[in-house]
Amino acid sequence: MSDERVAIGTNIALRLVFLAVGIYFFYLVRGVVFLVLFAVLTAAALSPAIIRLQKWHLSRTAAVIIVYAILLLGGVALLAVFLPLFFSEIKEFLQSWPEYAKRLDAFLLSIQTYLGTFGIDFQKEQFFYDIEGNITGGLSNILSATVSLFQSFIHLIGFFFLALYLSLEEKGIEKFFLLLTPKEYHTQALSIASRMQGKVSQWLFGQALLMLIAFAIYYIGLTLLGVPYALAIAFFGGLMEILPYIGPVIAAIPAILVGVLVSPVLGISALIFYIIAHQAEAHIVAPQVMKHSAGLNPVALIIAILIGLELGGALGIIIAVPITMMLSVFVDDILEKRQV
Repeated sequence: MSDERVAIGTNIALRLVFLAVGIYFFYLVRGVVFLVLFAVLTAAALSPAIIRLQKWHLSRTAAVIIVYAILLLGGVALLAVFLPLFFSEIKEFLQSWPEYAKRLDAFLLSIQTYLGTFGIDFQKEQFFYDIEGNITGGLSNILSATVSLFQSFIHLIGFFFLALYLSLEEKGIEKFFLLLTPKEYHTQALSIASRMQGKVSQWLFGQALLMLIAFAIYYIGLTLLGVPYALAIAFFGGLMEILPYIGPVIAAIPAILVGVLVSPVLGISALIFYIIAHQAEAHIVAPQVMKHSAGLNPVALIIAILIGLELGGALGIIIAVPITMMLSVFVDDILEKRQV
């Protein structure tokens, strides 16, 4: 009996060791893992469009080429139109920073004087020092990103061809899931993969539409208010829509800061505008756009975003939500089987 217990204990210990080694290995190659997951998500999201084109008596190869060509040409067109304008506004802001710094200095001096009457110590010099440190750090990050541009390009090529292969291969996503599961669970894996593809595709389409609507709302509102650099700020706000709940809050920060640099009244006006826009989006626009996407627990989403940021940086943030959505399908499947 004791030998049997020793054998069981040894077996459990070995499994725990292999699990720890596997987790550590995946942590070391997490960049590649995230890239593969992003390729799988892309192929899964585009799968319904490819299947729809196949119903029009097109071959799978032709359908895949059309879908990817539209995606690439649309992305290139958007970059060609918006990136020059975006960087032009960034350059203009940097050129105007000395004037903004004077206004900010006067504004902070008044705050320092006001808080001093209540015995609160606020040092505007330290505030400026922190801002300059953040700007310097941001520029350093840009330079670092430029240096690693070649590596990023190689990753992009790898991602593109992996996603393309999964799309060209008939039932490529299903086969990918079958590789990761034991043979006795293949039927269940195919069912989960099919539902995951539908859910991810619906989420991606709704999210892209929501980002476009948010960009339009921010750009029109900021332009009417007279906030400088409306295009760059609205573009940033549209991108932040990828982050549920916290994205709109982050999107408001640049507009409010730039508004305050022009005048306190404009800053307050920008704050009020973003509050109204966020309420309209949360209660009117988003429910209509995302009504076909299953809702997820807000706490789970925020935790997933933080984990994605820690493990994969910007790419981790992007895929955190769809991965959480895919995991929810897996968990729902397990719970349903337990109830049966």
